[in-house]
Amino acid sequence: MPPLRWFSTRWLSTAVAAFLVALAAGAGARAQVGSNAYTVTDVDVDVNAADAVQARQQGLGEARRKAAKMLVERLVTPDDRARVQIPDDARLESMVRGIEFVRERSAPNRYIATLNVVFSPDAVKAWLGGSGAKVAETVARPALVIPLWKGKSGVEPLDDRNPWREAWQALNTAGSAVPVTVIRGDQLDQSAVSAEEAYVGDVSALSRLNERYRAPTIVVAVVEGDKESGPLTVGGLRYDTQTGARSEIAKVPVQDAGQLADAVKQMHAKLDEQWRGVAVVRRDAQDTLDVFVPIRALGDWVQVRQRLGSVPAIKSVAVRTLEADRADIRLEYFGTPEELQRTLAQAGLALDKDADKWRLQAR
Repeated sequence: MPPLRWFSTRWLSTAVAAFLVALAAGAGARAQVGSNAYTVTDVDVDVNAADAVQARQQGLGEARRKAAKMLVERLVTPDDRARVQIPDDARLESMVRGIEFVRERSAPNRYIATLNVVFSPDAVKAWLGGSGAKVAETVARPALVIPLWKGKSGVEPLDDRNPWREAWQALNTAGSAVPVTVIRGDQLDQSAVSAEEAYVGDVSALSRLNERYRAPTIVVAVVEGDKESGPLTVGGLRYDTQTGARSEIAKVPVQDAGQLADAVKQMHAKLDEQWRGVAVVRRDAQDTLDVFVPIRALGDWVQVRQRLGSVPAIKSVAVRTLEADRADIRLEYFGTPEELQRTLAQAGLALDKDADKWRLQAR
């Protein structure tokens, strides 16, 4: 290995610290693939049978079948779904590691329940692989939502009860790539961040708040306008707590408060779509790629390394050489080179050819 060029002690120690932090972020992203891709949550069943025992047995079987269909929609590309046949009940039962009972209620001949079905990854891969379907795992990335209303008198308090907050609380994000938690707005939250700080996207205040929630993404969702008369606009910002990146959520008009539930669904659908552009992992193909990262300032390397850590398709990053003006790294990744380029672009990274070498840098 060539010797490292001269660094100041402070530069090198900071770079090493950033490297270790980014490694942890990458490990967290990769751990999510295994932890939630094969768990199907909030499966509802309502079954009638001759008695309560039979109703429960049939309800569990129906839950496994429904969960298997939902798993196909999650893991298999749309063009390949017709190839996949749902296994018989005996095989399905062997594929399931366990069932979590969220809610259940029995009557003399009826069983009503909401269940989480946890599948064995190896068994699912064998089932889907045998059908010839291409598997693409979508890794969920939870978001903390801070619903704010800005009226004539300014931004309402965090605990303000209004149709915008209620619409976010009523949103069902089960199975989504971006499941959401709505800020409680209690005294602990208010001591960490004010409504005004959240509105302007004060990073320090949002970081204090996130010590409680530990969410990888914070969404400040804002309604502006008079609560009674309208018209309204909705928009906000998205803050990535792992990379520090902030992005605006474009404002769109809303006729009145009666339309806010639809506006919430549309905003969440956009967030879900954007994250899926990064979150899809094709495990039927795996390769390595040697790239170099130009370094003009410490921030260049830190930014690239952090963003790589947030991309689930990146299996590992090996630093081969680290010099004052460049880093040479080897990427181990899932998918094809073309898919890797598209995925990295979604994460704010440009991968292109410089002469005969691959170059990676923040966009």
